[in-house]
Parts: sequence; structure tokens; C-alpha cells
Amino acid sequence: MWQAALNKVFKAREKVAINLNKEDEEKPFLDHLEDLRTMLVRMATTLFVSAFAAFAFYKQLFNILLYPMVLAGFAPDIEAARKLLINLDIAGPFMMAVNVSLIAAVIASFPLLLIFLLQFILPGLKTTEKKLLFPAIGIGTGLFLGGCTFAYWQVLPRALVFFSEFAESVGATQTWSLDNYVTFTTRFILVFGIAFELPVIVMALVKLDILNYRIMKSTWRYALIAIMIFAAIITPTPDILTLLLMSGPLYVLYGICVVLAYFMDKKDKEAYPEYHAQLAKDEAELEKEVDDWDKDGYTPWFSDEEDADIEDEYQQRAKTEDKPKPAPDAPDAPDTSDSPSAEPTLEELARQDELGSDSPPGSDPAKNQD
Repeated sequence: MWQAALNKVFKAREKVAINLNKEDEEKPFLDHLEDLRTMLVRMATTLFVSAFAAFAFYKQLFNILLYPMVLAGFAPDIEAARKLLINLDIAGPFMMAVNVSLIAAVIASFPLLLIFLLQFILPGLKTTEKKLLFPAIGIGTGLFLGGCTFAYWQVLPRALVFFSEFAESVGATQTWSLDNYVTFTTRFILVFGIAFELPVIVMALVKLDILNYRIMKSTWRYALIAIMIFAAIITPTPDILTLLLMSGPLYVLYGICVVLAYFMDKKDKEAYPEYHAQLAKDEAELEKEVDDWDKDGYTPWFSDEEDADIEDEYQQRAKTEDKPKPAPDAPDAPDTSDSPSAEPTLEELARQDELGSDSPPGSDPAKNQD
């Protein structure tokens, strides 16, 4: 399964590379696998170095995670919020510091991670397209930070209040442990940041010719449902408020993606008119073939000429069967009893069978009758 998925990704890379640089040739599977390994090593090294540097500031980072409790009204300041958390594990504080440092490393090194990813997905960029790569990385980084900021200031405090009030409604005392609180808040912020990368993902699919404006326009209803399902899956909380706070911005971002796909499709048609003319011709022929299924009497096993011949044969046979036969008592009716072409009746056939059964094999029934 993994090899089939990698093959699809590698074929998409080859198509993009050949479109961007006509001199490029298809690479073997192992070369693509080597590029993938290089990308993963670069990402892992960047995260390790960033996490190691962020570990020196784990106290300040932990104070940042405590501030949503102040925004939610559970404590007047950070020192009071720290006293609301309890430690249930011996290595809990250390794992908290590691977890906070790793999330901070992802946020801080996100531009580099995005560069490594785009270099793998979009190989063979020209000089002009490399210039456009940095604004795209800036937009992607801005969207990621915007998602993290939106979750930190708006969604996370409301989620904390919701769960606290729900615990009070069932008569339970709300007590948060250190590791659970840190895991919940860091995952919450990171998930929103990644979800806001929807335009970058969609634009990459448009660049790979997997999506285009026509597909996005015709399937926008399914996209809305898919976004809602996606938001329901990745949202760390099951409440409807958090779901709407995540899916709402994603709807707006998807609408922006549709507009951007329109302009990209228009620009691509101007750059490659012959290619898109051939695509339009193929689509028209395909739609024409599909419409044939709606015609009366359509059968996919015969061609049009064969259908016409069969129809003519049926019409001639129908005319022959519908032709009136003369009555036997009519004076002008010809006597066809002795005609060799006349069809025998049932009585004649029975009489021939009786004569044939009494005669020895190989004899003539007429002679035996004489």
C-alpha cells in the first residue's frame, strides 16, 4: 500500500518537473526515494536543533501556555494559574518541558519545513518560479501562525470554559493535571495552525493538476461536507462551538482557493492553449459518448451501422409477417399443396412421422406406402 502511494506521489513529481523544465527526464523509483529520505532528514535535523534551542526557554514557554487559563477567568494571573495544575507523574514536569519545546520548535521552524516540503513536491523550479516560492512560503507561514494565534486567543479559552461548565453541570470537580493540560493545549494550537494550511495544500494540488477550477466549482457542496468532517475529526474537543470556530475559517479559506484556482487556470490556458484545446475536445467527446446511454434502444455492443442493418432486417420481417394471407376457400387462391416450397401442416408432419417409423432404415416412405 505504501509503495503504491509513493508511486503516485513520485509520478506527480515527474509530471511537474517535466512541465517546469523540459530537459528533465523521468527518474527511477530509487532516486525519488532518495529525495524523500533527504527531505525527511532535513526536517528531522531542523526540528531537533530547534527543539534543543527551545528547551532552554521551557519556563517562559510554559507560562505562555498558562495564560489561556487567565483569559478564561480561572485565575487572575499566571502564578495563580500554575497552582491549579497538579502533577501525577514523576517525569511529568520533564516531559512537559520536552513537549512544549517540540511544539515551539515546529512553530519556529515552520518556514524551513515548508521549504523542504515544497522543494520535494515541486522539483525543477525555474528562476522565475523560485522567486514566487518565497512569497508562497510567507503566505503559508502567515496562515499557520494565524491559525495558532486564533486558537490561542479565541478558541482555547472558550473550550476551557465549556469543559469546566460541563463538569459542573454533572457535579464533578474540575482538576487538571500538568501533563494532560499541556498535551491538550499544545495539540489544540498545533491542529488549528495545520488546518489553516488548507490554501497551501489546495494550491499544491492545483499545481499538480489533481484539482482545477472546474472540479472545485462543480464539487463545492461535497467540499463543504468534507471540511466539516475534517474539522470534526481533528478538533481536539467534541463541542459544536469549537467545531464551528474551526470549520468557519476553513470555509472562507476554501472560497479563496476557488478564486485563486480560477486565475491559475486562466493563466495556464493562456500559456498552453493547444494543450487545453485538446483537453476540451476530449471532454466533449466523452460527454457525447455518455449522452448516448440516454437514447432509446441504445446498445453498447453494436456500432451505428450494425444497428441500422439490424433495424432494416426487423422491419422487412415485420412487413412479411403482417402481409395478409389468402383464404383457402377463395376462388382465386392458388393451390400450393403440391408446391415444394409450401410449408407442411401439422397433420402432414405427423403422417410423415408415422410412415417413417414403419419403414426400415434407408427406405423411401413413399415407396413403402405404395
